[in-house]
Amino acid sequence: MIKSRVKEKIRRREPILCAATHFPHPALTEFIGQFGFDCLWVCTEHIGTDKSTLENVIRAGRLTGMDIMVRVVRGNYDDLIQPLEMGAKGLMIPRLRTPTEVERIVYDTKFYPLGRRGIDGANPDAAMGMVPLADYIKFANEETFLMVQIEDIEAVECVEAIAAIKGIDILFVGPADLSQSLGYPGELKHPKVWQAIERTVAACVNNGIYCGTAGLDIEYAKKLLNLGVKFITAIGDYGILRKGYQEAIGVYSQLGFTFNNNQKR
Repeated sequence: MIKSRVKEKIRRREPILCAATHFPHPALTEFIGQFGFDCLWVCTEHIGTDKSTLENVIRAGRLTGMDIMVRVVRGNYDDLIQPLEMGAKGLMIPRLRTPTEVERIVYDTKFYPLGRRGIDGANPDAAMGMVPLADYIKFANEETFLMVQIEDIEAVECVEAIAAIKGIDILFVGPADLSQSLGYPGELKHPKVWQAIERTVAACVNNGIYCGTAGLDIEYAKKLLNLGVKFITAIGDYGILRKGYQEAIGVYSQLGFTFNNNQKR
């Protein structure tokens, strides 16, 4: 069985840098993994990734020693546990607003004594059934992480109670949806968003867990680290590709090439 890089860094109280992919593909995942990121964020909430592709993306991450964290579709029990059984090391759970909802997630995704996750024991996360069941259960509880997204004002208002729930490793403030919930859509650095991050950091510190959020830019990431945020998402394939192609257009425009401006459509 493969240990979690993220959980190891949490145990050492070290900061964690997470990359993101908008175009989930096994080869791209393996390529990203060569750079040594702690974690790769794969989203199935907003991106329709089929189970076969997801399984191979997770496998590619395991090959490089990079944790795969899957933001899951909320609602179906299978969508929670199948990424874990495929070998994902972390789950990001969106749009949780109350301690009761968070407690249910822990119950469904952690084994005894933290919860009652269903046992199979013959999947990649269990070394294909080649280890004793009791060892697998203990290892899975210790070497997978649960991240709860704080992206609604209702969650901010009870963040202290959420942070106190055993089995949660990271609270992640989602600035885009939170800015909307607070009445300032798109203002990711609005003072009220920052206040919510401050409150979440304090709740996490008091309960010995990590606070995470988006780095946005290098100066903002510095501020977050100084505040006490320990999990930063800071780079993604979409942003890199967009910037690279825009730079290429700028260079080749100087040589007389013209481009069809699809962005105006």
